[in-house]
Amino acid sequence: MPGLLKATAGTARKRRHDGDIRPRKAPKTKASGEDAETKILRLEQEVLQGKEHYNNIVELQNVVSKIDSKSETSTLAAVALCRVFCRLIAGEELVRSSSAGESEAQVVQWLKARLRDYVDSLATWLGGREPEMESLALNLLMRVVKQEASQGGRRSEQAWRTESSTFYVVIKTLIEDTDAEGPRAEFVETYLEEHDDVRYYTFVAIKQVLKTTNEDAEEVATNAVDILASIEGVPNSDDQLEDWYGEPPSPENKQLVSLNAHRKVAQEAWLSVFRSPLSRDTRKRLLSIATTQILPWFAARMEMLADFLTDSFDQGGSLALLAMSSIFHLMTERNLDYPDFYTKLYSLLDEDVLHSKHRSRFFRLLDTFMSSTHLPATMVASFIKRLSRLSLHAPPGAIVWIVPWVYNMLKHHPACTFMLHRLYHPAHAIYVNNLDYTEQGMNDTFDPLQPDPNITGAIDSSLWELETLQSHFHPNVATLAKIMGEQFTKREYSLEDFLDHSYATLVDAELGKEVGKVPVVEWEIPRRIVTWDGDEVDGGVGLNKVGDLLKSALQVMT
Repeated sequence: MPGLLKATAGTARKRRHDGDIRPRKAPKTKASGEDAETKILRLEQEVLQGKEHYNNIVELQNVVSKIDSKSETSTLAAVALCRVFCRLIAGEELVRSSSAGESEAQVVQWLKARLRDYVDSLATWLGGREPEMESLALNLLMRVVKQEASQGGRRSEQAWRTESSTFYVVIKTLIEDTDAEGPRAEFVETYLEEHDDVRYYTFVAIKQVLKTTNEDAEEVATNAVDILASIEGVPNSDDQLEDWYGEPPSPENKQLVSLNAHRKVAQEAWLSVFRSPLSRDTRKRLLSIATTQILPWFAARMEMLADFLTDSFDQGGSLALLAMSSIFHLMTERNLDYPDFYTKLYSLLDEDVLHSKHRSRFFRLLDTFMSSTHLPATMVASFIKRLSRLSLHAPPGAIVWIVPWVYNMLKHHPACTFMLHRLYHPAHAIYVNNLDYTEQGMNDTFDPLQPDPNITGAIDSSLWELETLQSHFHPNVATLAKIMGEQFTKREYSLEDFLDHSYATLVDAELGKEVGKVPVVEWEIPRRIVTWDGDEVDGGVGLNKVGDLLKSALQVMT
């Protein structure tokens, strides 16, 4: 780094000798007349020569603090101080020896305080500044972290864990500063994804920050998710834990080479996020990555993740759909015991879901959840009946999916076909309780208010709703509903062909049809709308029936 800085200084001198560019005067010091760059280099070298020049650190820090007015000089001072502190740390000048006297101990404490001031100053650069300056500050801070984490033994671990360490300050700043999107992304890409120890202690630090932060808890949790959700390299075995940013772990520090230990701290970090106040958008983002980026860390304690999913389900809407998808994944892939799954799924079947913009996604998930042929017939019948009942008030775009879905379900569950046609049998409870059904009819046994799909009585009911749809005003719906009265010769329908329909698509399809024969229409354009024609009243004066109704309506309104 010293050579690199000299090259930068040489480039600046060469530019001043260029006749095509007007030379820019560097600031001069009153004492020696040296420019700012030379002075910074001199102060740095003097600090490294002996303790009598340690006060130069304060002078360099003052230059760093003038970032708003002299950014170029401040960045040079920041780089110089980084070299100074890294060499002091490597030389154990910030470590109090057992034989040190009182004066030496005071020097050590003073140096530690100056290091904290330096770290705090650079931390303020991580948000709301130019990307180059933010990147420089992050790299300088992580350079100090690397030196602190390479001291060996207990001091290295403390450099990662303690709340006064540089690493903790970096993580705290990244997730508390709303404007630090760029540094967060660079930190994940350059350090977190590349080094196993950085990832491990990031989990530890995030848990600590979320527990102790005094900032907006919801915003801090959102920023923490930005970091955690960006982690893609999830290790699968202990052998993959081999990339270290600091000192390689000692035989006594077995946690860094244990996948179970990594999973444990990751779980604690995620659970800290789950317990924090979360905005709806953040919760939706967590649900969308639950099975891909969160679940791999939860080899155990899946019930904790299930609690978060259940809480998200209770918030309804699109969150409920995402939560149910993740719960279903846990059930099928991780053998999670969740007996209330279909009861909760059944509760989502209401009029709102058929008018929702997420209707297509819900239909796809519902078809996936109900794809098993081992589901009880009584429960399947409840879902069929519930959707059939809702179809009476659903838009045509939803009905054209419900009808073929019911068809497929009846093919997969033959025990439910009695809902279409039930032969008379005197011993059946329906006919025993309704002896005069041919004259008086019978009540529908389906209870739409029953939340448990296993006891709604739908299996003893009928799908009269689908027969009603055969008289629907939309010809496509009416034609499609008639398949329920025909032979079930088709194996099943491809439901993807019926998704994503709306009024617009149905109307466009109808208007796009070729008319084989032009319909004959007879009609007469009336000469007046609200008054009688002249033949009825002399001079055409007087209101007709429509006019009288309009007049009455206006009088009521006034």
